Amino acid sequence: MQSLCLICRDTKGQWWSTVERAQQAQQKRREACCLLTSVITEDQGMLQHLKNIITGNTVSPWAKKQDRVILLFEDDEQVDMHFLSEVLERTETDKKSADPVAFVMDVLLPEATVHALGAVHSISLDKAKEMYMRGTEFDSSEITQLGEQLQSHISSKARQKLDSFLSNYKKALECEEFLRCL
Repeated sequence: MQSLCLICRDTKGQWWSTVERAQQAQQKRREACCLLTSVITEDQGMLQHLKNIITGNTVSPWAKKQDRVILLFEDDEQVDMHFLSEVLERTETDKKSADPVAFVMDVLLPEATVHALGAVHSISLDKAKEMYMRGTEFDSSEITQLGEQLQSHISSKARQKLDSFLSNYKKALECEEFLRCL
C-alpha cells in the first residue's frame, strides 16, 4: 500500500510533513484539554453545579445513561479525577453513591466536561453536548500517520487480506448495481 500523504499544505498555504502536522494537532488538543481541566477545577459556578448534582438538587441526564463515557482528554494526567472525587467526598448529602468511581466517571465527568466545553467555546449547553457526543476529532495527518504505523507492523498474510478487501471494495464502489442498493 502507498502512503497517502507525506507532505501536506495547510489552509494558510504552509507546507508541513504529516508527522509535524500530526504533532501540531496533538499539541493543540492537549492545550484545549488543559483549558477544559482548568475550567472544571477553578470555576466556582461549576463546583456549585457539581455539588447540586451530588445532593440531588439538580438532575443530571448522565445519571440515567448506560452508555460508555466519552473522554475528550489526551491522557490520564489531564483528567483531574482526584478533584472530582474530592468534590464527591466533601459534599454533604444524604444520598451516597453505591459506586463512587462509577458516579464520578459516568455522571460528574461528562457533566463537568459539557459545561466546560460550553464555557470555553461560548456555546449553549446543547451545542456543547453535541460537541462532547462527537468525541475527539483527529486531523487527517494523524490518521495517515496511524495507518503508516499499522502498515509497518502488519504481517504479510494480513496485508494480502487487506489488499484483497480494498480491491473488492473499490470494485464494489465502481459497480452501479451495488451503488443503487445503498
